[in-house]
Amino acid sequence: MRNDVFYSFLARLAAIFFALLGLLSISLESMALQYGSGIENTDWKISGSIFECRFEQTLPEYGTAVFYHEAGEDIVFQLETRKNLMKTGRAGISITPAPWHPSKKSEHLGFADLIDDKPNLELDSERSNQFLHALLEGKQPAITRRTYYDESKYIEINLSAIHFKDYYYKYLKCTDQLLPVNFSQVSRNKIYFGGGKEGLSPEDEELLDRIIYYMGQDPRVFALYIDGHSDNRGRRYDNRQLSKRRAESVERYLIKKGINPDMITLRFHGQRYPIASNNTSKGRATNRRVTIRLEMREDMEIPEELLFVPD
Repeated sequence: MRNDVFYSFLARLAAIFFALLGLLSISLESMALQYGSGIENTDWKISGSIFECRFEQTLPEYGTAVFYHEAGEDIVFQLETRKNLMKTGRAGISITPAPWHPSKKSEHLGFADLIDDKPNLELDSERSNQFLHALLEGKQPAITRRTYYDESKYIEINLSAIHFKDYYYKYLKCTDQLLPVNFSQVSRNKIYFGGGKEGLSPEDEELLDRIIYYMGQDPRVFALYIDGHSDNRGRRYDNRQLSKRRAESVERYLIKKGINPDMITLRFHGQRYPIASNNTSKGRATNRRVTIRLEMREDMEIPEELLFVPD
């Protein structure tokens, strides 16, 4: 009997707590300064190239909401503010109901770090895709955070789903022409060798093929550096020559596949630059390597034929 009374009391207490929480939520929403676009001024833009796609919505008087998709990666959502009025720290991430279904509940997606640098906020790919699908359903993704100038005030940023489907299919066309890899995925790579070995494995050639493919697509790449290394087993002179032959095996493959020899700088160092201890077999295996590094002209404009032009 006592247990029944106790559990009944807990149930009532829980009901009161959630009722108060609901009132608090309504109170916070009523105090929030809301930014976003409406029926008349929702503005979607799509731009990109074979290297990236930007699918963005202007947030009047506040900034830009961007779905950013880099080649070789999944999509991420970013918030770029003109002047950030929100306090740095953990911002609330949610999906609110469509305006024509105001009685439905919001879906809370946790928190994300809001910082001073641009982008001011970036979501992981999972929640970024949830934002996309919410917009397809007519719902409104939202970001909420206290203002930096008044702890009692909040800012709520809402994305509008107006015209979203029309532009979403254009965005998909942009992603269809993205390269399978991006520069950061091919610009720094290592090939490892067995003790005394200098030949390339099929896996090594597959890695080099990815680099060759990217170089053939991006005219901004102007230089390729190959550096050979060894462990410390054996004589220094022999190790230096072995590291040279390892680097040359990579160079020969690249040239055979069409890379301009004038772009290549080859160096060999023997055992001089270990990146792990040579006292263990695992460390020595790590040191027996050839590194491949690409350099890009970052100030060079992307040629027009590589840009995405929406229909």
